[in-house]
Amino acid sequence: MILNNWTILGIQSTIGLVLYTLIFFWYVQPRLSKSPFEKAVLPLLLLHVFRFAGFALLVVGQVDPSLPRQALSAIAYGDLLAGLSALIAALALRGKSSLAVPLIWLFTFIGVADIVNVGRIAIGLDLFNQYIGTMWFVSILFFPTLLIAHIYIVYRLLNKGNEDLKRIENT
Repeated sequence: MILNNWTILGIQSTIGLVLYTLIFFWYVQPRLSKSPFEKAVLPLLLLHVFRFAGFALLVVGQVDPSLPRQALSAIAYGDLLAGLSALIAALALRGKSSLAVPLIWLFTFIGVADIVNVGRIAIGLDLFNQYIGTMWFVSILFFPTLLIAHIYIVYRLLNKGNEDLKRIENT
């Protein structure tokens, strides 16, 4: 049976997402759920700082040179912006800044917009039927962790008010 690249990507991405979801719910989430907002979200923000890896798309020889540089730049700079916004949010959170939560929301918006934009570009360019070098592995191994981290960060942001109330009631 001969499978095309998109089918292979779908299979690998699905297996990766299922595996990382199991790891998250079996090992990570039970620990994070017992932690206050700041301690639970900080490592997930730091994970997103590694999105600078997308910049490899602009390195000569790493991807098919016939791919439009403008599209690759949109992916690379979107990843860089998401990573830097995660770093700024992490620093604000660690420093207990009153801007931490708004910066985490801003990072979330930038990060999710970047993911949507990358998907749009990848489909439009038929990217996974082109030579993309190590970015294939980034797509199947790193992307699922980012997605899960985004979802959990949003979950904690939406429940932060309840956490603050419980903390006040317990003091």
